[in-house]
Amino acid sequence: ALPSGGAMVAIQATEAEVTADLPETVGIAAVNGPNSVVVSGDAADAEAVAERWREAGRKVTRLRVSHAFHSPLMEPMLGAFRQVLEGVSYETPAIPIVSTLTGAQASAEELASPEYWVRHVRGSVRFHDAVVALRERGVDVFLEIGPGGVLSGLGQYTAPEAAFVPALRGDRPELVALTTAVGQLHVRGVSVNLAACFDDSGARRVDLPTYAFQRERYWLEAPADDEAVERMSPVEARFWEAVEEGDPADLARTLDVSPDDPLSAVLPRLSAWRRKQRDRSAADDWRYRVDWLPVTAGSRQLDGAWLVVAPTGEARAEWVRDTLVRNGADVRVLHVDPESVDWGGQLAESPALSGVVSLLGLAGAGGSVVPAGVAATIGLLRALGDAEEPAPLWCVTSGAVSAGADDTVAGFEQSMLWGLGRVAALEHPDRWGGLVDLPDVRDEATGDLLASVLAGTAGEDQVAIRGGAILGRRLVPAPLGEVSGAGWSPRGTVLVTGGTGALGGRVARWLAAHGAEHIVLASRRGRAAEGTG
Repeated sequence: ALPSGGAMVAIQATEAEVTADLPETVGIAAVNGPNSVVVSGDAADAEAVAERWREAGRKVTRLRVSHAFHSPLMEPMLGAFRQVLEGVSYETPAIPIVSTLTGAQASAEELASPEYWVRHVRGSVRFHDAVVALRERGVDVFLEIGPGGVLSGLGQYTAPEAAFVPALRGDRPELVALTTAVGQLHVRGVSVNLAACFDDSGARRVDLPTYAFQRERYWLEAPADDEAVERMSPVEARFWEAVEEGDPADLARTLDVSPDDPLSAVLPRLSAWRRKQRDRSAADDWRYRVDWLPVTAGSRQLDGAWLVVAPTGEARAEWVRDTLVRNGADVRVLHVDPESVDWGGQLAESPALSGVVSLLGLAGAGGSVVPAGVAATIGLLRALGDAEEPAPLWCVTSGAVSAGADDTVAGFEQSMLWGLGRVAALEHPDRWGGLVDLPDVRDEATGDLLASVLAGTAGEDQVAIRGGAILGRRLVPAPLGEVSGAGWSPRGTVLVTGGTGALGGRVARWLAAHGAEHIVLASRRGRAAEGTG
């Protein structure tokens, strides 16, 4: 039996870096690349090692495994494992084998030895060394025989110039993956017995086109390194304009130096200024913001039976019902108490539905930490799944998002529903419709736009209806050069979510240094701590 209680963690670091600071209960389980290792051993000690590397800014991933393989925890089972191996018969390998235990070619005697396999289950898997050894022998195409392409991905880090071909892929049918692999091997010059591959499949040869291949490319060519033009920020553009115009006063103002300073004083400042602008340019590529852009409304024809679910007393339910009926739907309105609704009994009476429109997000906060409308929406989504109801669920809010410069968010509770909806769209795409934020206006024009969204013809699942138009939520680039003013100055009480980690600590210190009077740090698990700036 294998011992339990262990853990395996992948770390972005070299073997030498990790080995220098490992406790006795943790070992190097695998060397997957020049900067990729896996440690394995006692769970608490392995997590302590992982945390040190997280704090150092390295990528760390805990692997989902049942046991701590290739670690000191394997030692109690080695004796029994050796006894089993001594009763196994071994054959001489027909092809040369490079061992991932030693990173070198293994002899037939080694591979036929029980001791070799005992060492293998306890020692490190030296995948990186094995790939290096094969490359030194001239191997430039690797075929992965296994259930997926994990090793092919790892091999690219060691030998980026080589080709790695997985025989099977987890994201596509086996036949498609295998035939694709055969084709990739063939075009890379590997001799493939195609007749054996397609012997009983009914495949037949086809003639190639009778015209010559034109060899015309339709993709944009990436510029060579020496032809690439460095993108300049507006600040850099002003600097080079001042240089070209030969204006020393303007140049001095840009660099924040005196026009009378000697060159020895200007050059260090110029170097620092250049580094700052380069970092700012790199940060521009990372910055995005949410924008709301108009989308074209399509047909608003609704078919079949629709269910409108609303809190008891919600006046907008009748307006939504009238909108759906006017556009062709057969509508039933269900009024519920969001804090005590029995979804099983309520949904049992519904016929086969074409769609569900929920106004539960419009309910008040209720008496719990989670707003009543959000909690009821979770229950409704779960109940639709339990009932195997395929109809998409659309959640309606009003004033939950800011879709323009003059648009204000009316209530935090409804905004929480938008966070829930984005997660639901990822976890339950089969029964999720989308999120629609309505204006205060309840006229026929607004209703028709709502019907167009529900009909799916706009192709959007996060929309706001404003000013007689449908606005779709988009992520758009937000370069620092577009930011005006001196930036945000924190005041009063500031909440930092995920604030108990390393980044949260840095943010908290920045807030305290820039004027925040009180700082509340909330962990990802909901615990909070408060401090005074």
